[in-house]
Amino acid sequence: MLKIAAKLPPGTLVGGQDALLAKAVLATGGARFIAREADLVRTDGKITGWRDSVLSVQAGAATPNTGNSGYEAGPPGALTCQEGVNCGFTLPGFAPEVEGFTVAVIYRSQGEARTLATIFTGQTNNLIFLAEAEGRVLAKDKAASVEVALPLTGGAGAKLVILGFDGRTLRLEMGGQTAEAAAKVPGLAHQADFFIGCRSNRAGLAKTLGQSRLHEVLFWPDRSLPGSTDAEDQAALAALRRHHRWDY
Repeated sequence: MLKIAAKLPPGTLVGGQDALLAKAVLATGGARFIAREADLVRTDGKITGWRDSVLSVQAGAATPNTGNSGYEAGPPGALTCQEGVNCGFTLPGFAPEVEGFTVAVIYRSQGEARTLATIFTGQTNNLIFLAEAEGRVLAKDKAASVEVALPLTGGAGAKLVILGFDGRTLRLEMGGQTAEAAAKVPGLAHQADFFIGCRSNRAGLAKTLGQSRLHEVLFWPDRSLPGSTDAEDQAALAALRRHHRWDY
């Protein structure tokens, strides 16, 4: 039997990347929603909430989501979204106004997941959404002041997309590719809600709702990891990329 006289770095063993990511998310004040039965809230058999694994917060079902979300045990586990049907969740009032944020999603789809996540400051104000459609992943705001996009990568495998906004620049990452755009985004100086898998609590909007399997959703409500020079921010990004590479 081959033996290596060396000390392995943290995370080398199977399962180690997940633990390192959990530690990094906690250190940077992020929330991490993992699709597993223990983190789901059910009412009369329907999924009505999704607990985060770090901050002990809970995303509730969006108003039009009347038990539409499905669950696949995996591994890896996945919350399933249907095309044209609201299967989303919301974390209301996460900040009095939007100064910066990071959203990361690990998911599978057939290329039309459509809305993956949204930062929403009210119907009369603005929103920034992350979506997959027409062979690309993109982020833009309702007021059309900024847009970034990248071609889809990953094929049928699990994809990792990361979106960051620091108040000045919107940054997008997928599959080793990056895109960014500087813009002053209007309407963000209002209380903000975070949505997973949909754009708001409004009914309808079927064309914005696609088919996907959400494995993990991570959210940092007050800091942009992409573009940051902070060592903890960069460590969290590196842990997330390694977790996606080795655990999915």
